[in-house]
Amino acid sequence: MRAGRVGTAEIIFNDYFLLLLGLYFLVGVLPQALLLFTAVAWHEGCHVLAASRLGWKVKSVELFPFGGVARLRRPQGRDFTDEALIALAGPAASFFLAMGITLFDLLLNLTPAWLLFFRQVNLILALFNLWPGLPLDGGRIYRALRAKHTGLYRATLEGVYGGQVLALLLGLGSIGGFIFRLADLQGLALALFIYYAARREGEVAPYMFWQDFWRQRGKEAVKGDQFKTTRVFWLAAGPGLTLARVARSFSPRSFNLVAVIGKGGRLEGILTETEIMQELLEGGNNTLDVLLRR
Repeated sequence: MRAGRVGTAEIIFNDYFLLLLGLYFLVGVLPQALLLFTAVAWHEGCHVLAASRLGWKVKSVELFPFGGVARLRRPQGRDFTDEALIALAGPAASFFLAMGITLFDLLLNLTPAWLLFFRQVNLILALFNLWPGLPLDGGRIYRALRAKHTGLYRATLEGVYGGQVLALLLGLGSIGGFIFRLADLQGLALALFIYYAARREGEVAPYMFWQDFWRQRGKEAVKGDQFKTTRVFWLAAGPGLTLARVARSFSPRSFNLVAVIGKGGRLEGILTETEIMQELLEGGNNTLDVLLRR
């Protein structure tokens, strides 16, 4: 449900979020749910504030039952450090809010129970979100730092695996806790949510690769005419490899040529990056030998 706009950002309440609020109302814990909502809103708001200060455009903020997602648009020419800082802003804000409540409690020693609960929620949000797996903030920090060495595509896949590992651990822990009557199944719902969100991150990983490729290609293109005329990167590949698999080995600093090597080391043909990219952009992901026969 769209709740309105704040500046350029559209505020969206996920349908499951509203359903969960109704469920909390029926079981008599709506006040705690509203405190959780406030903590999540504070957490996501600080992501948005950090992004705005760094010049990113905030398209929307969607609130889910167990957290939120701020959808951002990276400005041209900005590096991955920005993404790490924006991701870190949420856990840092939650942590400092929890520490502020702790200081208030130490000074006055009259902190009401609801404020102590609010402190606990913020501390859990801060620590939980630092896990190095997508879609959590820790996963985005990991991806931003790792992408400098492996590229955006590989770093995204590693972040997806981290999120799926967390989902598996949460799911098994929740089921075990339920069997031994130590916990309810809310942890299982959270595990399913994280697994689904991580899988969605994985689905857009190929687009991350091309975004990273063309960003680096753009940087190299402005260095001079030498890049445009003399730098060639040769790849040797078997005819059964898919175009997407070969493209992930392209160098953005050079023009890529692929020598297709068949049985006995025989050269079956040469494909250019232009031919391969065109086929991928048209939705095809055939093997190299299929493209050669066209």
